[in-house]
Amino acid sequence: MKTKVLSLLILLSATALLFSCGKLKSGKGGDGKPAVTLKTQKLSDTSGFTMSNGERCTIVADATIDYPVATAQGAAVDTLQRLFAAYVLESGDSLSLQEAMRQVVSNSMHQYDFMNEPMSADEAAEADEDGTMTTLKYATSTRVTSIYNKNGVVTFERVDVVKKNDKVTSITHRYYNFDVETNTFIDVNRLFRDDAMADVCQLLKDQLLKQNNATGNEQLNDLGFFNVENITVTRNFYFDDKGVTWSYLPNELAVEAVGEPKITIAFSDLDPFLCDESIINRLK
Repeated sequence: MKTKVLSLLILLSATALLFSCGKLKSGKGGDGKPAVTLKTQKLSDTSGFTMSNGERCTIVADATIDYPVATAQGAAVDTLQRLFAAYVLESGDSLSLQEAMRQVVSNSMHQYDFMNEPMSADEAAEADEDGTMTTLKYATSTRVTSIYNKNGVVTFERVDVVKKNDKVTSITHRYYNFDVETNTFIDVNRLFRDDAMADVCQLLKDQLLKQNNATGNEQLNDLGFFNVENITVTRNFYFDDKGVTWSYLPNELAVEAVGEPKITIAFSDLDPFLCDESIINRLK
């Protein structure tokens, strides 16, 4: 009897071990654990200008950037950081990650160089103390955060906001996806077959109609959309647990008043168009 009980316990233990190992294997890259560890860098700068009409203008730029410092697999993160700097921060190959982050603020400041020569440090300080000297104020804010970080994939959202006298004049959302397991940028060719792009475009058109309760392009036009017939599968997309969302910049698919249209397609609807080893197979 003891021998039978012992044999049964051994069999149950072996079965549990096999089941556990099977779960681990099937969950490779899909275990829900963070793909990367992040740190946050905050930077800011302020300058002042005297415009040609004699009015004062102050420029404020700040950036808060979440950037990768380690991977779940413990692999070197240098390559991923270079990709992050090149795509998300739009820097050149010669810059280090820290230099690229500083450049984000610097570029924000320099976009106003055309207005006139900068005023002296004393003038800028006086303008800060005495608001009557400052008639214009531009503030540019950049925020980079991770909105998807699991299954061996990390997605960064970059939001750039421009304000004039505390009123928002421009806001843009851009998305960047990286395969942490292969240290590569995820473009649309990592999702779909080349011969299926037209079908995915049709899905986007159909979903845009559905989201806006429209029956045709004329109704979309009345809502402020344009160029819908030429909609493209852009690289400005991000993942969630149910599908892929494409985001279109202001004036790219609709008038500025509409903002940034987003179109979400479920994984199940995209299945027929996936390429071999599509990254989507790891996420659904």
